[in-house]
Amino acid sequence: MEAGLSTKNAPSPSIVLPHYIFGAISFLIATVLLLISSSGDFTHYMSPKLLSITHIMVLGWITMIIMGALYQLVPVVMEVRLHSEKIALITFIVFGLGVTFMSIAFWSFTFSRSILLEIGGVLVLIAMILFAFNILKSALKTQRKDIENTFVITSVFWLLITVIAGIIITFNFAFNFIHESHIQLLKMHAHIGVVGWFLLLVIGVASKLMPMFLIVHKLPRTLLIYSFIFTNIGLIMLTTGYYYINHQWFLILSSGLIILGIFFFLRFNLIAFRKRIRKNLDTGMKLSAAAFMMLGISVLFGLFSVITPDLFTDIQNRIDITYGFLILFGFLTSLVLGQTYKTLPFIIWLHRYKSLVGKFKVPLPVELYSDRMANIHYYTYLVGMLFMIIGILSNNVLALKAGASCLLITAILYNYNVFKIIFHKTQNNESK
Repeated sequence: MEAGLSTKNAPSPSIVLPHYIFGAISFLIATVLLLISSSGDFTHYMSPKLLSITHIMVLGWITMIIMGALYQLVPVVMEVRLHSEKIALITFIVFGLGVTFMSIAFWSFTFSRSILLEIGGVLVLIAMILFAFNILKSALKTQRKDIENTFVITSVFWLLITVIAGIIITFNFAFNFIHESHIQLLKMHAHIGVVGWFLLLVIGVASKLMPMFLIVHKLPRTLLIYSFIFTNIGLIMLTTGYYYINHQWFLILSSGLIILGIFFFLRFNLIAFRKRIRKNLDTGMKLSAAAFMMLGISVLFGLFSVITPDLFTDIQNRIDITYGFLILFGFLTSLVLGQTYKTLPFIIWLHRYKSLVGKFKVPLPVELYSDRMANIHYYTYLVGMLFMIIGILSNNVLALKAGASCLLITAILYNYNVFKIIFHKTQNNESK
């Protein structure tokens, strides 16, 4: 975020900041559990511990941060007020409880003989309905009818479908009323969430913010329209393909359309990077750039997973897990890490220093955190990802432990910076 944006509609920091705190702690917990589980729980994605880590990452870390960021971004970028800060606070509490219950149930493998998972799932569903209502009620009031906002609004609809599908699968674990394979249902659920919720949202927000951060103008926004059309058509086909048709050629065709949509988005970003005025990238932008590279790599693994589901069956699960790991710990985590440094410092700076500009010498948003720590965890993150991918593909425990350790260091340093930013004390005693 930049100071040039209109901030008159920004919500109270008390609504946004708890999401960053919960998200940062969730990321730390997930990396601790990843290290604990690195001895051999990467052989199948139905592993209870892997399911627990996945849901902590998806819900507690990535979605929680995104929710907090959207409460700030929708009013600022779309120039509307958040419909209800009270609903936002209730949503945070309900969602936090739901994520906690679900994660415990998965980790302890009790979802077949207790209702903790079902309670958590229902709480998450309630929270997502409240969140969607709040965001859509706000976003639909905007006068800015552009393709970026359409991506954001559409992603919220897909979020609701994702959670509803997840609830159905959750109850199916206990009551088995759907006779379709759990694996197929989980794949459908995962792809609706990753493509419909995360990817569409990322495209909408990134295509709005990245050109601003890079200082670049006159980009071909037609590419975004193509991306929107192909990604949504492909996702609709993929969803129906997993549940109704389930023919290999149909899944390949749908995946191809989604990949085409991703290609147009990456092409848009490549043009932005080439035309940028700001040549030097800070740590936040380096992490964001790494995210898009990992998106490209994950697409290759995903395509291989769809095209050859029965080829090399002894390593197929590891290929699928690598694909999922690249999406969650790679593309999405790298993007959240990077964009935290572009949003959170500005939110705190706006709250602490907006009224002091011109009266005292105030620090810049980038001075609210340790760039040295951010730069260190940029490298520990990349090294950790490399070791984890090698470890998953080769089933090498030593590589898995090395990778998980590096990611844990990343989470610790990231948490240090997040709390340093949030608890920053106003400095106004030096005259300008």
